[in-house]
Order: sequence, then structure tokens, then C-alpha cells
Amino acid sequence: MKKTENMFGFGGSFVGTVEKIFDIMALGFLWILCSLPVITIGASTTALYYAMVKSVKNNDGYVTKEFFRSFKLNFIPATILWMILAVMTFIMQLNVGILMKKSSGMVGLFFICFYALVSVYLIIVACYAFPALSRFDMNVGWILKISMYMVVRYIFTSIMLVIILVCIGAIVWKLPLLVFFVPGPIAFLMSEFLERVLKKHEPKVEEGGTAE
Repeated sequence: MKKTENMFGFGGSFVGTVEKIFDIMALGFLWILCSLPVITIGASTTALYYAMVKSVKNNDGYVTKEFFRSFKLNFIPATILWMILAVMTFIMQLNVGILMKKSSGMVGLFFICFYALVSVYLIIVACYAFPALSRFDMNVGWILKISMYMVVRYIFTSIMLVIILVCIGAIVWKLPLLVFFVPGPIAFLMSEFLERVLKKHEPKVEEGGTAE
């Protein structure tokens, strides 16, 4: 009986789980709200990942406070990063559309496949880039470089990220209203894979307490 009371009492495992679920969903709604201007999607995504890892996974701070702290701190670099990746992806997709209408034969098919694969590659780069920006103190150029490297270096993680996005995309395609409820869970699930990668690139701290 006592064990059951502890589980359902304040600070118990059941209450803690419910609180985490609430925080995950709340962060998803914050992401949607702060992404509405479109140009702020980069800053919103960076803030989502930062708050998800710090507050939800590591139980450090309040989700709302950490979200807006990261949003404000990374707004400019995240916006630049978002614009670069969005424009490049748009150009790739534009090329695919043009080729599908005006080209034929194997050469046309080759370039359609090429631009489509580049688009997928850029999307995966984005999956690494904004979490990396939330974690590392680097300029946009270095964030892009390390993200492009991670896509290839950690190919298993990259494949898992694609699978997650495709599966969630298929579910939302069938049930569009779920788009309001999936951003938080997606970020939490993807962080399970991304954290293993990002931790490998954190500065190592020597015994004296200084980073290498």
C-alpha cells in the first residue's frame, strides 16, 4: 500500500511521468506558436531541442523559461541557418519540379533523383544543425560543416531520423489534426538518437576543470 502511495503521491513515478508528458506537449505547442511567422522556425526549433534536453531529459529548469531563453539567445544564428537551409532545399525542389515537367529519358531521371536526394540530405543536415546550435558555441558556418559531417559519419542515426520523419509524416498525412500534437514527441524521440552523437563532440574536461 505504501509503495502504491509513493507511486501516485507528489514526486512519485506516476506523477513524474505525467509531468514529463505535459512538458513535452507544452514544448510542442510553444514550437508551433513561435514558428508561425515562418522565419522564426530555426530559432523555435533550436529552443525546442534545448529545452527538451535540459528541462525534460535532465530535469534542469522550467520548460517555458528555458525555451524562451534559448529562443532569444540563438535567434540571429538560428534564423540565418534556417534561411540558408530553406533556400537551398527550395532550389533543389524547384529543380525537381522543372525537370519532371520538361525533361525525359535517363539523363532527366538521373538529375531528378540527384536533386531529390540532395533535398533529403539537407533535411537531415537540419536535424543535426539546430540541436548542434543549441549545444555548441560556434558560428553558422561551423555548425553547417559539423552537421554535414555528422550526417555521413553517423549514418545509422541519420537513417533513424529519416525513418522517424517519414513515419510521422505518413501519420499526419492521414490524420492532419495530429500536426498540433506531434512536434514535442518528435523532438523527444529524435533527441534519444541525437544526444548520443552530440555528446561525442562536447569539449572534454580535464581534471583541473578546464576544457581542452
